[in-house]
Amino acid sequence: MKHVRKLGMSAAAFAMTAGALLAPGSPAQAAPSCSVGGNIGVTGGSGWATCTGVTSARVQVRCEENSGSQYTAYGSWVGPGVQSRARCHEYAWVVTVGAQYT
Repeated sequence: MKHVRKLGMSAAAFAMTAGALLAPGSPAQAAPSCSVGGNIGVTGGSGWATCTGVTSARVQVRCEENSGSQYTAYGSWVGPGVQSRARCHEYAWVVTVGAQYT
């Protein structure tokens, strides 16, 4: 199952959501935690994400072109604690940054 965390979601809300997904009686697990950032509004900007408590993760960057069309750029899947990066092309700017993880 893939999860997405968008920049701006509070860590407390994220931890509560992740905790609610654990079945009663399941062994205790470290809650996934992601640190995301990016050059929001910057043409040709990039985004990055580093996650712990996951098997693998990647950054997800939403980009908008001058024409108004949007697309999503993805970083490489990386292991826990490793930074994933993705960049918008030179004529598009960063709208949002999030992380996907398994």
